[in-house]
Amino acid sequence: MALEDSPGSIYQPNKAMLLFEEPIASRVGDALKINIAENLSSSNNANTSTSRTSTISESGPGALSSMGGLLKEIFDYSGKATGSSSLKGTGQVTNANQISGSLMVSVTDILPNGYLAVAGEKAVAASGNTTLLRFSGIVNKRDIKVGNVVSSNDVGDARIEQIVNGVASDVASRTAAQSFFAGLINFW
Repeated sequence: MALEDSPGSIYQPNKAMLLFEEPIASRVGDALKINIAENLSSSNNANTSTSRTSTISESGPGALSSMGGLLKEIFDYSGKATGSSSLKGTGQVTNANQISGSLMVSVTDILPNGYLAVAGEKAVAASGNTTLLRFSGIVNKRDIKVGNVVSSNDVGDARIEQIVNGVASDVASRTAAQSFFAGLINFW
């Protein structure tokens, strides 16, 4: 005899839990709150120095005593050329990012090892800008705290994307015409 859900009853076979348990995300569709606290920084320094010197010399085969004028100058030609070049350059790139906040995600899959694949996004529109925050990753059920909360530092294969559209991104980006002329003019 198969068990069927009976709405309104106390016992639900597909949602069974002991009296002392707190419900934690464990099925596809369950919600988790991700506390995002990420600080990333990187830097890269480069120093380059190269130099080169080259010399070339040529001498004609020599003119006979009977030769004269232009023909004699061509056969007696002797020339030398030297050149050198050098390049010195330094560069430094520093990048620092900080993202903090919270985001509700849903369980999208349960992996064979029992870990939960989660994903979610949040869009916030204010003052002509829309900020979209996307999050996905793998959560170990043991890392879920009271209230179905997980720190972003405890999420494996975490992917966090922040996309800003609106006035701020329009001002910070080039127009199509600016991009075209930037390829033609170095000092743009």
